[in-house]
Amino acid sequence: MNKILRTLPLLLAFGIVLSPGLQAGSTPRLQSIGQLAIDSTGELLVSPDIPAFSSGRFQARENALRHDVLMLANDDMEGRLTGSAQDRKAAFYIAQEFLRFHLVPLPVMNLQGGEAKPGKDPKDYWQSYSFKARWGEQLESRNVVGLIPGTDSALSNRYIVIGAHYDHLGWGDKVGTARGDAGRAVYNGADDNASGVAMLLELLRYYKQFPLPKTLVFVAFSGEEIGLCGSQAFLDQFPFPVRQIDAMFNLDMLGHLLDNTFCICGTGTSKEAESMVKEAAKRTDLKLTTYPDGHGPSDHALFYDRKIPVFFFSTPPTATYHTPADDPNTLDYDGMVRLSSVIGDLLEQAGKAESLTFTSSGKPNRKMMGMGQFKATLGLMPDINNTDRRGLRTMIVVDGKPAHNAGIRSGDVLLKVAGKRVHTLDDYMDVLATLSFGEQIQVRFISKETGKKQTVTVDLDAVAGNRKR
Repeated sequence: MNKILRTLPLLLAFGIVLSPGLQAGSTPRLQSIGQLAIDSTGELLVSPDIPAFSSGRFQARENALRHDVLMLANDDMEGRLTGSAQDRKAAFYIAQEFLRFHLVPLPVMNLQGGEAKPGKDPKDYWQSYSFKARWGEQLESRNVVGLIPGTDSALSNRYIVIGAHYDHLGWGDKVGTARGDAGRAVYNGADDNASGVAMLLELLRYYKQFPLPKTLVFVAFSGEEIGLCGSQAFLDQFPFPVRQIDAMFNLDMLGHLLDNTFCICGTGTSKEAESMVKEAAKRTDLKLTTYPDGHGPSDHALFYDRKIPVFFFSTPPTATYHTPADDPNTLDYDGMVRLSSVIGDLLEQAGKAESLTFTSSGKPNRKMMGMGQFKATLGLMPDINNTDRRGLRTMIVVDGKPAHNAGIRSGDVLLKVAGKRVHTLDDYMDVLATLSFGEQIQVRFISKETGKKQTVTVDLDAVAGNRKR
């Protein structure tokens, strides 16, 4: 079948149009946005219709987001496993944008009075590192790093790091967090985290045109899914004192805005953060919720550990999380556009403020630290942005796990777990911490399907690695 006819439905679904005069079979290359792009076959060149930015306030452009997600999360990228050829290919695509917008690579001279020159080749923006993977291979990977120098000589030696990890799970057979029973398949990682990288690229395109007083450091991390390897390498290799980093903005999974609510984590890591969010709330129709915790299973945690204020932006996981179904056509691009202005608003405030004052957010919040400390699991993921006043809504209930086997389904609202009421994620985690593998507990919930209250008996399963035989 003619390749144009075969791929046209996919291209039209993403608002991408064929460039005049281009034919199937043109030389396949990864191209930059605003120039040309390839579809998922790597053979048909296409060009997205992208409007210009408006000055005054950042807002991501929907077709640009669609374009970058498609480029990073198509099947040819094979899930962007850290250390793979596709990991390298993704880094090259991202670095092309850094080059096209004349970002300054690291290392550079001290920006106060020094000369900062843009790179000449995409690889100038690569920050390479090596590591031994958990499956035993010695591998190499790289972050992609570029700077937009600040405009104020008094503040340009202060840095705001904007980061998003570009790696994912590959074919799902090497990283233990892959979900689903489809066997070996490509895990495209559109939400996790092509969505965050697409937002990062839109931010750098905008702020190259409208720079801030402080220097902005854009970092596409690899190695997040296998243990924050890229963010560790970035901090280890940062050429300036890390105390000059005023804040770190982490963009991780932005593709599923829910109930017009956007969660911002890390607001307890600086004295100014809560007031900044309140200011941003005046300029958006979204409901902004906050969590103070600076810990968490993503790249910002290592910055917080270095006493750097962090802002962690994320939308709730869905049933496609860490499955082969996390594809570009499942994302809410309009929602991404809407939340983008909140990210830009907070970045503007941080980039113009004299400083942000680090504060400890206290002990790690269990809901942001993953499940490793628990002895048992119900096999469900609560809604991190829960707004249901009746109880705690379930976002994902995994097939074949204890909650699912007992009759609980995604979208049901938990009322009581093991006899204790649950309204918040903290309530749920507090109960879960008291449970052990092999127990039978009662769970009372409201069925999404029927609207009726039910009580079921759940036989608890073990968390991976914690089962005792």
